[in-house]
Amino acid sequence: MAVIDQNSYPTGVKVSDEEMQQLNIVHHPFHGEWNYTIKPQTDGLG
Repeated sequence: MAVIDQNSYPTGVKVSDEEMQQLNIVHHPFHGEWNYTIKPQTDGLG
């Protein structure tokens, strides 16, 4: 089931190149620049 998120979020938030590099992004085979999954970081505990 999908629901509308009525919350407000700030605009103009900048993400550094370093922060982007730390994301666990898996690009999909078809147009990976548009289609990707951001997976949780592994912390070695599980």
